Amino acid sequence: MPVGHHPEHAVKAYQDERPSVTRLILEARWAHYRLTDTLEHDPDSNTVPALRRLKLLHAGALIDVLALRTRDLDLYEAARDHGAALREVDGLALDDHPHNGLDHLRAQYARLHHHTHSDACRAPHPADESRPTKRPFRRSGPRLVRHMLDAYAWAQLGLTSRFHAVDVASEQRRHFMTRGLLLDWAATAAPTDSAAAAAAANAGHALRTFDRRAALNDLRARAYLRDAFRDLDDQEEDDDPHPRDCPGHCYGTGEVLTVLTWEHQGDDIYTPVHQEPVLCFGTATAHAPDCATCDGHGFTYPPGYRELCLDGRSPNGAPATALTPQEA
Repeated sequence: MPVGHHPEHAVKAYQDERPSVTRLILEARWAHYRLTDTLEHDPDSNTVPALRRLKLLHAGALIDVLALRTRDLDLYEAARDHGAALREVDGLALDDHPHNGLDHLRAQYARLHHHTHSDACRAPHPADESRPTKRPFRRSGPRLVRHMLDAYAWAQLGLTSRFHAVDVASEQRRHFMTRGLLLDWAATAAPTDSAAAAAAANAGHALRTFDRRAALNDLRARAYLRDAFRDLDDQEEDDDPHPRDCPGHCYGTGEVLTVLTWEHQGDDIYTPVHQEPVLCFGTATAHAPDCATCDGHGFTYPPGYRELCLDGRSPNGAPATALTPQEA
């Protein structure tokens, strides 16, 4: 456990516990994996609400600590959103006070680790006038966290016979990169955190070993993480980013937060239970009438749920080509 005073220690919940970034990543990815595994194998399980809450709590704490260190606005907004969702799951109304979500997230994190505090869980600290720590990658911080969690979950699920189509090696490599970059960013933002710096270097060494490259020193191993992910960014990211006023309502992120799963309440009534960011086409979307997955309905209906079909999505007005299950 780190002994130095890092930016997140100005918050009472983290001051008492002083969690390492490495531990926060371990907790968040385990909670995400447990939820993903349960949703894939037994979506009707009565453990799903508790697992979803656990994921919100641990992923939110990780994002909150990264935001406190890096002063990244995207991370701050994502942490606040996780806290707001956690309040809703816990049956609490979120009024107009902007800190309620974060306060609840931090209070619940402290309570999980047997620290009891008042509502605020915040401590005054001198304003930091320095500039935010620059991201060593192009995509947003919350998106990198999500990719890290997804890569770990699918690398694990891909080892089972049910998900033989998953490219486990590719997911493992992506997890090495994303986890290492988060540690590298956290260490750069708090130079006294030697444990995060060592963990980032170890992730770089692991990635080079995975790529069958010769060993390097720690600084060059961390640089290799950034270079490798920059190559992946170049392959995956649009060369022409979406504008802030994108007609697809992604606000320049290239992704739109979309409800994917509804729970059947009876009498043809469905309530939304799960949403995720999906690719923004830059305009309204249509669904292929000959979609092989949903027969053009736009939805599939597993027992007790309705799920949005993404396979036949296409920009509205463009020719829609249905995907076969093998291509999806």
